[in-house]
Amino acid sequence: MAKVYKGAGTKVARLPGIQPELDVAAMKVMLRAKAEAAASIRTGHYESSFEIKRVPGKRGVTDRLVVNNDEASLAIEYGHMTPASKRSPGRFVPGKFILTRAVNGG
Repeated sequence: MAKVYKGAGTKVARLPGIQPELDVAAMKVMLRAKAEAAASIRTGHYESSFEIKRVPGKRGVTDRLVVNNDEASLAIEYGHMTPASKRSPGRFVPGKFILTRAVNGG
């Protein structure tokens, strides 16, 4: 059985040549998310709101975050309730999990 040592990911991230590969991986996630969004969201605003942010991570490495800045991104990703009215108590609209699926490769 393989053993993974604590801190192995940080050590790998510091290796020469790894940073460009991490940029490529983040871009692939973003492109999968954009493709999924284009197929299921009508306006295009959500799709165009994806971006990659580079942020300082732990122990001197640079992390990549694929984010969506659309104001409805949380509701689209995880679901939401429609407003209640006199006729209806509102209903749950399931999330599309676009970014979640993009991160998981599918």
